[in-house]
Formats: sequence, C-alpha cells, structure tokens
Amino acid sequence: MRFLLVLAAASLAPVVQAQVYTRYQGDWQGSFLLYVTQQDTGAQGPPAVHDGSLQIADDGSVRGRLPDAACTLSGSSTDFVSTANASLELDMSGCKDARFNGHFAGRLINNPALKYASLRLSSMRSLDNGTAQVSAILRR
Repeated sequence: MRFLLVLAAASLAPVVQAQVYTRYQGDWQGSFLLYVTQQDTGAQGPPAVHDGSLQIADDGSVRGRLPDAACTLSGSSTDFVSTANASLELDMSGCKDARFNGHFAGRLINNPALKYASLRLSSMRSLDNGTAQVSAILRR
C-alpha cells in the first residue's frame, strides 16, 4: 500500500508542477535583460543582464527587485486573456542606469508545458535615444 502511495505521488508531481504555471500570481525569479531600442535600428548596445525577482500578490499588487542594478519594481497586475497571463503596470526606481527609472507596461505570459513565463515590458516615456525595454524568462 505504501508503495502505491509513493508511486501515485510521483506520477502526480509533473501535473502539480505544471499547475503552478496556470496562474500568474506568486513568486518568480530569473535573469532580467535591460536594453534600449530605437525604432529604426533595433537594440542599441548589448543588454545588461541582472538576476531578479518578482512577487505578484493575489490582490494584483506587484513588487520586485533587481539587486545588482539597484532597481526596485512596484505596481499592479490584471488578468490578460486568462488567469495564466497578466497585464502589468510597473514603476521602476532607484536603478543605477537612470534610463530604466520610470513607468513600464507589458505582459507576463505563462507557458505551463515548458514551466516558465515570459516577461516583456516597455517604458511609457521616450528617451532621446530610444525606448527602455525589460525582458525576462521567469521560473517559480
């Protein structure tokens, strides 16, 4: 009987783990790419990569940190198409690279089958030399 319980638990583990990615709320970690794009020429210089975290509460509030970049993130989230994906409105502050301080909007799109989420944010203000962007592949 004990063997059957262990076997049942082991066979359900991938299903339970995949279910973690069916909701966007929770804790996320990964490498965040910070870069500036220009409309005509694409990315301007290599992206800066910083490890960071993002926490999305059940009430939709969002907090995050990119310690090496000295960035703090705060804002809100709402469902996008389903409860697996989110529209985000975030303010980044305290960043060493001042181009990344300000208001950003974008999406967190889950991929339950591959067990990650893709984050894409764009600055809502134009820079003289382009638009600040944030991109990340995040995992639980």
